[in-house]
Amino acid sequence: MKPAVAVLDYSQKYQPSIRMILVKIGWAEQYVSAAEQNMQGLSRDKENYGVYVAAAGEMAAGFLYVQYYAWNQLCQIHGLAVAPEFQRQGIAGALVRRAEAFARWKRARGIYVDTPTSNTGGRKFYEAMGYQLGYSMPRYYEDQLDGVTYQKFFDK
Repeated sequence: MKPAVAVLDYSQKYQPSIRMILVKIGWAEQYVSAAEQNMQGLSRDKENYGVYVAAAGEMAAGFLYVQYYAWNQLCQIHGLAVAPEFQRQGIAGALVRRAEAFARWKRARGIYVDTPTSNTGGRKFYEAMGYQLGYSMPRYYEDQLDGVTYQKFFDK
């Protein structure tokens, strides 16, 4: 039986299991290293970033970080990932809801996320979470993949 999962603020003790998640889901080493550096630095700037871990005991089952942009009063979700063995258990939804709570705490107008057009599972997930397709971005990613933005605006 898997341990219960709780969404917590990032702690460096979860870094080794976050690395394992990223490797398992196929992130290239350069992106894994960048994500590690980002999380360590961003977790110290609680005014502009929320860095969260779905913790299953002492291991990370998933993580997400979200950034607030003052210039447009929006938040952007970055780096959402869930370990394959923990997928389809509501963990991604719990992490996104935590990101939305951060956005509301910042009094953001809304929240958005970029994803490759080919990420059909992710796109269905965001639609199920109430996000709407915002716009497409041809050749947005390094490897010339097209991207799309999903967005959710909050009622004031």
